[in-house]
Amino acid sequence: MKGTLKGIFIILLAIIIFSCGKKEEKITNNRVFVIGTNAEYPPFEYLENGKIVGLDAEIIETIFQKLGYKYNWVNMEFGGLISALQTGKIDMIIAGMSITPERSKMVKFTSPYLTSKVAVITNKKNPIKNMNDLENKKYGAELGTTKENTAKNIPGSIVIPYQNNTSALLALKNNQIDGIVLDESVANEYVKNNSDLLLVGVLEGEPKAIALGKNEIDYDKINETLIELVNDGTIEKLKEKYKVK
Repeated sequence: MKGTLKGIFIILLAIIIFSCGKKEEKITNNRVFVIGTNAEYPPFEYLENGKIVGLDAEIIETIFQKLGYKYNWVNMEFGGLISALQTGKIDMIIAGMSITPERSKMVKFTSPYLTSKVAVITNKKNPIKNMNDLENKKYGAELGTTKENTAKNIPGSIVIPYQNNTSALLALKNNQIDGIVLDESVANEYVKNNSDLLLVGVLEGEPKAIALGKNEIDYDKINETLIELVNDGTIEKLKEKYKVK
């Protein structure tokens, strides 16, 4: 009798575990991921005819096609992305975000998908002509980015944080600052589209990754798929397409 009851209990337990697994799988498959970004960062992410496009956008599209997952974008200021992830307003971040020890305490980063250098741009009328002229100048940088810290490390610098690079660019054109510190690929885009700007030079490189919540159940699947895209050359082709170094 005891053996029979024990057997029935084991069967019921197995059914419950199997059912829970199926339920979790179903939730994952029907889930619509909310992806946060700051679409003012060409060529990584920017708006084109009201749609978020760019290198990061294509990376997400490729990952989610492979996994068969659905997703929606949320466009917000860069400085609010991590807090939005922590409070559950978004499920993941891709925004040309660099990995730092401080951020790693708050989010879970995937493996890096590229490493980009940091650049300094200025107005051609500005006294900054080369990398030897960087000291004791006023710089703009996007609030909450690693570029803000990089600018602060320039001896004698005064750093003005802006909500986005568009605001910093306007300040530069109006001679309110001497230069902007930003990703090299973004700097190249600005210089290409603005004849009055000059690329002064580049600084150290920074690894970039996707950020997810610490308890994200789909982290492994997303990370493994991203690694596949790095290893099979897909990311490299996208970098060439968007002229990201």
